[in-house]
Amino acid sequence: MIEINNHCDVALATNDTIIAAAISGKDEVVFLLSNGTMYRYNTTTQKEESLFSVKSQIGYSDGGFDLDAPSTIYTLDEIVVIVNDFKRHGFIHYPGKYEALHLWREDYHADISKYPIALFKNKEGVPHIIYAEAWNHVQIMNLDTRQVLTAAKSLIEEGAEEKHLEIYAKQEEANKLPWPRAYDYFFGRLEVSPDNKWFLSAGWHWGSFDACVVYEVADFITNNRISDILVNCWEHENRAICWIDGNTIAVAYNPYMEGEADVAADEVWQIHFYKIEGRDAKPERTIKVPGINLHKTTMRYHAKSNVIIAHSTEIGFALISLNGDVLLHDPAMKANSFNNELGLLLYTEGNRLVIHELK
Repeated sequence: MIEINNHCDVALATNDTIIAAAISGKDEVVFLLSNGTMYRYNTTTQKEESLFSVKSQIGYSDGGFDLDAPSTIYTLDEIVVIVNDFKRHGFIHYPGKYEALHLWREDYHADISKYPIALFKNKEGVPHIIYAEAWNHVQIMNLDTRQVLTAAKSLIEEGAEEKHLEIYAKQEEANKLPWPRAYDYFFGRLEVSPDNKWFLSAGWHWGSFDACVVYEVADFITNNRISDILVNCWEHENRAICWIDGNTIAVAYNPYMEGEADVAADEVWQIHFYKIEGRDAKPERTIKVPGINLHKTTMRYHAKSNVIIAHSTEIGFALISLNGDVLLHDPAMKANSFNNELGLLLYTEGNRLVIHELK
């Protein structure tokens, strides 16, 4: 039986508002206040530490980091990363190495593609970050040395020449474009697999339709070309996607929203599971999730409880078994983020921090 216990409920001693927050330890939260300062806060001792400010003296043409825009915080041990979700700026804070290393991506459709960010450690335990440089371009950086390991990587995918020749074989000369063309994919929200072997992108293609694509981390670093695994494409719904294990992905799906014939609008939501096998992603199975609208939720798999966590402002909070059973659904329970490793659920409102623990 899964229990949800109150872990912390505290109002900070400030009149400022919490803009974004994330759990970074069993008794530790990092958060950005409306005054522009990032803090680290111990929920047991209630002591806080000022880390850095997102305000800059540099005059960016777009105004720089926007405190009024939705933002997300990512953590790995003591490392803290914050970015504007649908804008261009962010910062990396690495204690003992650098206070606030600036992140910046190009503005082409940045307003509709969530800032791609993922943190992981390699086999030697060295922290790395995957981050966006442009709509179709992500880099991988060693955070200890700040070396961009993919700096020389091309934006051409494997087999680009063969694909071009096949597509334009029957076209008139006037319709043929220069080739090979650059990688034609908008990276979106990133997530590294539990074994750090793969990373997925919940992005999209022109059309417009969303597409989940998987990349092997080692190959992405060493291969000059882009080698991807397309999991699937769907209607453009910004769907929830998460890893279940080192080679299984769960994807939220609704037949009605996908335009399937003879399906009622209130058809139950589904979760489709795909398994990475070699260089392919193969459909494995489907479960139905009655009564839970998974549209634009955040899904995470909690291995310790063997359940999928789903939360959003619309549905509140839900626990779903891998067979589709809704073990708990509380529309009144709110969450901004969930720390998978610690099983802690975080919600903020004004200057208030509320943390629940799954047991």
